[in-house]
Amino acid sequence: MSEPIDRLNALKTIPLLAGLPHSDLEALAKKVIEVRHSQGSEIIKEGTAGSSVFLIIEGLCEVRRGNNKIRELKVGEFFGEISILDPAPRTATVRAVENSVLLVLEGYDFRVALKGSKEMSQKLIVVLAERLRHMTDEFAPRMKIT
Repeated sequence: MSEPIDRLNALKTIPLLAGLPHSDLEALAKKVIEVRHSQGSEIIKEGTAGSSVFLIIEGLCEVRRGNNKIRELKVGEFFGEISILDPAPRTATVRAVENSVLLVLEGYDFRVALKGSKEMSQKLIVVLAERLRHMTDEFAPRMKIT
């Protein structure tokens, strides 16, 4: 079994969290849970309830909606935030493409961090806008306008 990762230093590698003060990162490091997923394992499932955000520390994950591959997420990226911002079922399924290490942060702690950091909130908005643009660009040619 692998050694546990240094959570504080791992959090520093996540661009979304880069603007947080050191003391806030230390507090988050105490709250995150390290989880490991083997290649091919399902991490979250579309349509299920969720209340955690997942931060990718090692590995590669694939996001799927129905039978469509949406994108791949690499080290430094995150997923699961939609179900925290809007408590509806998960919008996609995420699987580990390769063995992966994730840090899991509960929704309450994620919201507290967002409230405490204008920079983090702005970065989250940018990421969400980029994802929406990607989805629009990807699926617009397939959509029929009637």
